[in-house]
Amino acid sequence: MDTGEYRAAVTGILGSASHETAARLEKFRAAARAEGTEIDGIVIDVFVDQDGEGPFDVWARFDGRDAFVLDRRFDDARHLFGVVWGEAAWEPAVPPRPRSWTRDDLEAAVVDVVTRWIEPLLPAGEPEEFWRIGPPA
Repeated sequence: MDTGEYRAAVTGILGSASHETAARLEKFRAAARAEGTEIDGIVIDVFVDQDGEGPFDVWARFDGRDAFVLDRRFDDARHLFGVVWGEAAWEPAVPPRPRSWTRDDLEAAVVDVVTRWIEPLLPAGEPEEFWRIGPPA
């Protein structure tokens, strides 16, 4: 499997979560912009499993003075997408990391695919720096 095939496969799987993810992102934006709330932005963290074999998670978190309160308010709803090892394979069925890739190669590909997937789902009307997508800092 090459880079293009891997990215296409993961993009297709992410697409199945688009409608629900867009709705959640809109709720997060509305909460962040509610009167009396001080939020500087929303960060979309893309976590690739430590061993870099295939699992990854996409989480949203708030950034700003009221981040803790909003993170707790939305709790598990902030988990936008995840891949885990099931009884016999990855669930959902993402392809395994191509053999020639390092963990860093996998992380770069996953972050790129997630960014391309999620950017069109972001609610409009916010400054560019309001939404940040990438691996955790």
